[in-house]
Amino acid sequence: MRLRPLALLSAAALLATTTACVSTPDETRPQPRPSVSKEEVTPIETPDDAPKVSIVDSSPGGAKDTDPLWQGLAEAAEKKTEAYLKVYVHTGNPEVPDSGETTVTADSPDSVSVTVDAKNVDDGASPFLLIHGTFEVEEIGNSAYTLKTVDDEDIPELDPKGPDDEKRCTADDAQDRIGLAADDLAEDPGRREEFRQQWGGSPRVWWGIQMTAISLGEEGGVAGDYLTEACGEFLQ
Repeated sequence: MRLRPLALLSAAALLATTTACVSTPDETRPQPRPSVSKEEVTPIETPDDAPKVSIVDSSPGGAKDTDPLWQGLAEAAEKKTEAYLKVYVHTGNPEVPDSGETTVTADSPDSVSVTVDAKNVDDGASPFLLIHGTFEVEEIGNSAYTLKTVDDEDIPELDPKGPDDEKRCTADDAQDRIGLAADDLAEDPGRREEFRQQWGGSPRVWWGIQMTAISLGEEGGVAGDYLTEACGEFLQ
């Protein structure tokens, strides 16, 4: 069933879920936790020949301590090892040239910049750009890296298994399920890898969950309707 336009995520972006309270004249009581079935997760088996630094993710941008892309690039540059990337980056400048190099920077403040061969950047999910391939990594500044392509091939075994963005966004329980994931991640950021394996198969929704959780954790509220943006294409 297709959701009502914007239902997914105006409510989920406000996230009146597990930690919210409802005031009454006599008391303040927690709202009930939405009832959804448990997420089914297929374990990811890493091939023996995969690069030690392999990042299959959606980057939330921003500070290094919350961005797996930046962390992985820093590790690869420091250890002088190759990095396999299959990373979606939400950017305010999704134009990709036909040839030469391009620089990809998330539109979150203080994000890392990645200069890479344009042929290794896919704009099919614009404004999300997909950087994919195996690269040599060089740090050229405190928050800037250049990548030299070693191999164009994807490693599908590393992809999280699960519903894609359209199925996530149009599921009957999408509003409760996605909103709950964002709230739970905000409550316990240490569970990020668990959530990546659950939600990484829908990279745009996974980005929205992370952005909402980060905003909740830092601001106590949501600075943008990230989840509606992630699902907007499917809510027409």
